[in-house]
Amino acid sequence: MRHFWNDVNRVRRERVHAEVAAAKVRQAQVSAFWDRHKTVVKERWAGRTAGRGKTMIVDIPEIAVQWHSDNTVRPEEVSATAQQRGVAVSPYLWECPLGLGHKPWPAWPKDRVQAGAGCPACRQLIRLADLRTLADQYRGLIPAGDTSFAARDRAPWVCRTWAVEPTTGRWHKVEHHFDAVTKERALQGDGCRVCAGYVIDDTNSLQTWFPEIAAEVDDPDIDPRQLSTSQHNISRKKLDTNDPKDAYERLSWRCRHGHRWKATILNRVRGARCPRCSTAGTSKEQVRLIAELAGLMDYVPPQPRDARLPDGLTDFASHQITVPPLHKPDHWRYKAVEVDAVFHVQGGLRIGVEYDGSYHHSVKKRDRQQFESEKSQVLAAADKLDLLVHVRVGDLPPLEAPQALSVPIPERSDPYQQACAVATAIRNRIPDSVPGLDDYVARRRAQCQEQADAYILAVWGELRPPRRKPERVASPRPRRLKETEPHHDSLLTPVDAPYRNPVRSAEIVRDYQCACGNSPFTAVQAQVTSGNTKSCGCLRNQTKQQQRSTISSVETRDARAWAREQGIEVGVNGRVPDRITASYRLSKAGRLDALGSDGLLEEHRVQQWAQLNGQKLGARGRVTSEVWLAYAIDCLTVGEPDDGATEQQPAREAVQEGA
Repeated sequence: MRHFWNDVNRVRRERVHAEVAAAKVRQAQVSAFWDRHKTVVKERWAGRTAGRGKTMIVDIPEIAVQWHSDNTVRPEEVSATAQQRGVAVSPYLWECPLGLGHKPWPAWPKDRVQAGAGCPACRQLIRLADLRTLADQYRGLIPAGDTSFAARDRAPWVCRTWAVEPTTGRWHKVEHHFDAVTKERALQGDGCRVCAGYVIDDTNSLQTWFPEIAAEVDDPDIDPRQLSTSQHNISRKKLDTNDPKDAYERLSWRCRHGHRWKATILNRVRGARCPRCSTAGTSKEQVRLIAELAGLMDYVPPQPRDARLPDGLTDFASHQITVPPLHKPDHWRYKAVEVDAVFHVQGGLRIGVEYDGSYHHSVKKRDRQQFESEKSQVLAAADKLDLLVHVRVGDLPPLEAPQALSVPIPERSDPYQQACAVATAIRNRIPDSVPGLDDYVARRRAQCQEQADAYILAVWGELRPPRRKPERVASPRPRRLKETEPHHDSLLTPVDAPYRNPVRSAEIVRDYQCACGNSPFTAVQAQVTSGNTKSCGCLRNQTKQQQRSTISSVETRDARAWAREQGIEVGVNGRVPDRITASYRLSKAGRLDALGSDGLLEEHRVQQWAQLNGQKLGARGRVTSEVWLAYAIDCLTVGEPDDGATEQQPAREAVQEGA
């Protein structure tokens, strides 16, 4: 809908610019008149012959004609330099000579004669009422006819447009109310501020379009009905002196599970949701492995607890560990480091477990080996963990770091096999750290998958995603191409079966041999069948080599003059169309019976005559220039030609039979 409003504003902006340009042209003409008037009046005053104080207004006719009839004295009785000190308003009225409907204005004769002052209303001729597009939207207290188009005052406006009802998807008429400076709307072309998103109402608010997002606003002082759907950066009016110019305006949000976080409205509208509720970066395989390890070692659940989980269910979410700035590398942009699970083992050691999947941690996705190696070193240096175990799935290479332990596992292994491999590697690194490992291995199956399934159902809502349809292995059977014959008057003969264009697969092409004897060439079969392509290009070359009939410049001039007399449109320069030339010849010879009602030769009669007399027509039966002129010559030399309308023999054949 925003695109529709932008298009409407663009059209209105272009209309306003055109109206302003036309008004400025009219203003320039009026200003030029008063400039000339000022020059003439000053010259007449400078060339006066009467003595001082004896020149009257009537002696300057350019001023005298503007003397208003409501004045109590006549122009013969008032001096041209009349002015009374201490009196601001002149008792003399003047009338604008341009007839633009301006009110009479008071002015002293001295100012009008010696300074050349003119109509004050003409100097500010353009009013808001002259801009029809803006005048229809204007709702100010001062009438549009009394308001300048360049006024700097803010005024109310109304934009009538269309909007979509989000619940039904139907368009309906709406009115946008906003305040704007008149000058900015007229000269800068500013459109509706509601359509542009600067003013929020019920047609473009966050509450209207995204009620589910508006319900998560966690600030009682903010009304979602006054929030834009595209707000991202802080407005320059709200920026503090210490804020950067590109500071983001993050609002407080709270999801239905009680999680709080901050994000911009634009990020929320584009799909950003609660980071605690998000399952990004967490896999169900990871949860199943952590659940098994939690039965072998002392598991440390993350804080705060996920509000979605029922009481008594272990939280297997990842940990967000904040690293002090002293230990954080300079090139890191992370505020916190994510670790999939944390365990306590004997001796008070803290062990972290990272589940590195074969897809998200592969080099094809993104190279994270350096970051993963640095993560174990940074967490150990910051005294957050003593060891970080990386479970490397599939063909992922091991990590080389003193504080990291890489455990390779097959990609198709089950949670029991993965837990056995990880726990064995930890016990080998730290002896007696997993005391119950031997009993677990002897049971030969996973022990804690019920808790994992309960957690997956609470977070994902399903244990496994829907099964995808198997992809088709066999290649689609190619469609047999249909062979079509060339056009009946074509010179082309197919020499091979049709095939697809290797560059444009939608085109069916074929190799053809032309009757002229040139080498075979490739053409689109549909073009040959329809008759658009009739040869290899030889017909076109023959047509270009043909000599056109020579028409003298005198006949061309006379034909053009005759066409204008008949009301026929014809160009000013160049060759006159041969149809007009042929019609002119017949009209000049008195053969008006051969012309149609419009004064020109009828095309269908000429086509019939050409077919009967073996004359060659152009593409799609078009009458060429040679045929037009040949038909006119035949009419003048033989009489009425045989165009198929009568059954009589041509005059030339009748003469031969009589002989």
